[in-house]
Amino acid sequence: MTSADSGKVVFGSDDALFGCIERSQRGSGRPFGTFLDSGTGTHSLRWIASLVKNEGIDPSDPMYVSSFCAVTADENMRRNVQSTVETLAIEDKGEVVIGNWAEGYNGKDSLGDGEIIEGRYLCKGDMFDTILCDYLVGAMDGFSPYYQDRIFSRLVSHLKPGGRIYIVGLNPIPDKVSGPANIFCKVTKMRDSCILLAGNRCYREYPPDWIERHLELAGLNVLSQSKFPIMYSHRTIVRQLNVARSKLKLFPSKRLAEEMGKVIDDLEKESKEATDLSPTGRLKLGFDYVIAAEMPHAEKLDS
Repeated sequence: MTSADSGKVVFGSDDALFGCIERSQRGSGRPFGTFLDSGTGTHSLRWIASLVKNEGIDPSDPMYVSSFCAVTADENMRRNVQSTVETLAIEDKGEVVIGNWAEGYNGKDSLGDGEIIEGRYLCKGDMFDTILCDYLVGAMDGFSPYYQDRIFSRLVSHLKPGGRIYIVGLNPIPDKVSGPANIFCKVTKMRDSCILLAGNRCYREYPPDWIERHLELAGLNVLSQSKFPIMYSHRTIVRQLNVARSKLKLFPSKRLAEEMGKVIDDLEKESKEATDLSPTGRLKLGFDYVIAAEMPHAEKLDS
């Protein structure tokens, strides 16, 4: 957030999820310090920038970020995030890295003449005070399927003793619910069907209890879990339908694409009717969550 009086970035994110992380970090009494955004995006990067750009903050303040590393497995996302870094003028505070945690390497670099070289082992030797997993586990099926059960043991190898890891996730959308909110269940299934028919992979979300079990298996102490109910507007639902529409051109059959397009149009009309009937104009379904976990100090591991 930016103060209109001074133009200086101030703390207290107006994003409920990041605000929850800030409160948790304040409770720790330790600074964010060296910060790894393990599945970065422009949204999380802007939040990190709001911390980095708060000049003059005491390094012992829990909101203090000394440097950041933002990792993504998607080249388009890397370009978008790098552009955000440059726009926000925080290039001197960190780096954007393309890489896949399952493969270990930070992608492959072209020398310009068709020759490909492997990059360095992803974050080799780097250690961080704080690691953020912002919807990372849910996105992994699109980039590194079947690696979800190992991601936390991979990440904690970069977490300092006493350091914290924050996981932001979406509880899986059920196949069906009673009431008007069921339209979003139908939309989700249609979106994923179109993604698969286009030859792409869907994301796969995991519930908080699965996350907590695997954090503990990785040797971390789970500190807290917070849930945030989701209210879907018609505009939000249409964004998901537009994801489905964007895949139609990749369908193996033009006729199939045309028929699916009609189903998408019908779902858009049905969702408009459902949200119009809601007193708030929104449909409540599911929740996002934030889980905080900590790496024990060496002496605690030995005891």
